[in-house]
Amino acid sequence: MAGFLGRFTKQSAEVRDYDVDYADYFQGRIDTPASFIVTAAAGITLVSSARTGNVVKVVLSDGVDGNQYKITVRLTTSSGIVREADFLVRVRDI
Repeated sequence: MAGFLGRFTKQSAEVRDYDVDYADYFQGRIDTPASFIVTAAAGITLVSSARTGNVVKVVLSDGVDGNQYKITVRLTTSSGIVREADFLVRVRDI
């Protein structure tokens, strides 16, 4: 698992969580997740991020109605392999 994960929608007042699951990538491998970095485009707030096993949880808030934001999760394995996953969050207030 890596690459483009999809498009998601949230309202500006919501605080939402998104899971990025690397389990498929690590199946049958001897290396393990070692570290990760989450970056969010300017204008949306990265509230927190945490890794449990093969899953990185990203929590986002804010954003401007009508704008779309790219979120990137860059995971480095114990053997130095780097895997990136991106997704887009569109803010849409109803």
